[in-house]
Amino acid sequence: MYRIVLVDDEPLILAGIASLITWEDHDCTIVGKATNGPSACDIIAEQKPDIVITDIRMPIMNGLELVEKCKADGYTFAFIVLTNLEEFTLARKALTLGATDYLVKIDLNADALIEALDKAKKSCDIMIKHEQHQLLDDLIKSNSKDVVHQYLSRMLLSPASFSPEKEELPPEFKNHYERPFIILCSMRSDNISFEPGEDTYDFRQIQKQILEIIGGITGRTFADQTLLSYSDTVYLLAADLRPGDDFHKIVDSFCSKCNTALKTYFELTAVYGISEQAEDVDGLPDALTHALTALDYYYYDSSSPVVYYSGQSFHKSNARTFNINFLKKDLSASIAQNDSEKMASIFSQIIDLFQDGKPVKEHATSACINIYTYLYSLFENEDNSYQDIFPYTINIAEHLNHFNSLSDILEWLQSFCAKLCKLLDDRKNTRSDKLVEQAKRYVQSHYTEKLSLTDIADALNISYGHLSNTFKKYTGTTLSDYIASVKIDHAKELIDTHQYLMYEISDMLGFDNPYYFSKVFKKITGISPREYENRS
Repeated sequence: MYRIVLVDDEPLILAGIASLITWEDHDCTIVGKATNGPSACDIIAEQKPDIVITDIRMPIMNGLELVEKCKADGYTFAFIVLTNLEEFTLARKALTLGATDYLVKIDLNADALIEALDKAKKSCDIMIKHEQHQLLDDLIKSNSKDVVHQYLSRMLLSPASFSPEKEELPPEFKNHYERPFIILCSMRSDNISFEPGEDTYDFRQIQKQILEIIGGITGRTFADQTLLSYSDTVYLLAADLRPGDDFHKIVDSFCSKCNTALKTYFELTAVYGISEQAEDVDGLPDALTHALTALDYYYYDSSSPVVYYSGQSFHKSNARTFNINFLKKDLSASIAQNDSEKMASIFSQIIDLFQDGKPVKEHATSACINIYTYLYSLFENEDNSYQDIFPYTINIAEHLNHFNSLSDILEWLQSFCAKLCKLLDDRKNTRSDKLVEQAKRYVQSHYTEKLSLTDIADALNISYGHLSNTFKKYTGTTLSDYIASVKIDHAKELIDTHQYLMYEISDMLGFDNPYYFSKVFKKITGISPREYENRS
């Protein structure tokens, strides 16, 4: 039975995860819950769990700091991180620190949790084998190529757990990899439009085929070679030349052949970051850093897909942070007014900011996701006609993450702007949606008052009947029911705090009396406020 500790500073999220599945059915049991990092540290020290599922963003000590501290204290466990959409960069960092998976809270469901648990359980099994020295036995039984592959995989992909002092260089390296170097192949889709198209690949599904294609070319090109999967879209090749081979000529030829094959089979190409030749195998970790630097340099200068490291500095950002939140008010206004010219002007400002500020990839991607999620929030309550404009946010985030250069990101922004401008132009002749949105905003801003349809109609300077009919037509519900649902949503939040009596909540939300509040609450939720408070 795998022992689980759950960590999240939101009690509702914590309770939701705990009740999402029957843990025992998956050979798991929850041995502890914590709402902050320090408490989680104490529970982990006491319970010594096999798996920790932790939120990334928490006060006092965030999830990544929690994991690093516990592992520094000698506790071994697999971990899964919980994240919001705008924390996509932190989720990627968690994966580099050894997280087996990340779960986006808004998309969390039983199937996703079970899949993440399966990965974590496999990681636990590997850790147990390693602790029992069974990993070494497995390597001894493997053939020479597997031994080299495992050694380089641990050295380059798991540097935190790799110790050159404790892990003896396998004899299979003797007389091999005398001047090794690293090539990083980062997949690049030809689709740089706003949203992923039907021909966009799930790179995890085609990873095996890509490894086979690149592996076949490496075997015919280099004297020694080990190909590893560095991430879903990046492949790592540790290689050495044959005597007399010209380094740049052979590597250029290899990159050209790979791109031809990738284009033929998948309509993909790759960007290549290439290190200098190291003095020996021990120099490969530094070579990997240099290859990553070359890839990052391509982000700013995408004139050639093959970038050799030669000591260049890739950090060309003109600002330590990159924040475009100050434009959100104008974006909201352009949508409310269906003003495509204003929208285009704002996006032009955004693109100018990107070009002038040259944000690093993480900041640029985060800013794009920030823009997208904000605009999505303005449209998410609209009818289904806007689904073509706003696909799943996590798909957009992954799509952006696959871009290799700042110019790709700018092209994406231009494509997104074109989609939005077309939408606003299409809406110009229909002002009803604007009226509905104004009514909703008024309710959201005044839900603590005793709202009536007449009050809202007067505030919007329209007739009572027109407001009522338009709202029902475009939302499928009456404005009175919408007011009630908004009030009850806030009532549930207040109840969950366990700080107020029911008559206090009734008064805070503008109900005539507690009896009427209870009646409306039961109509909306199916249970009374007291039953909701006492739910298990």
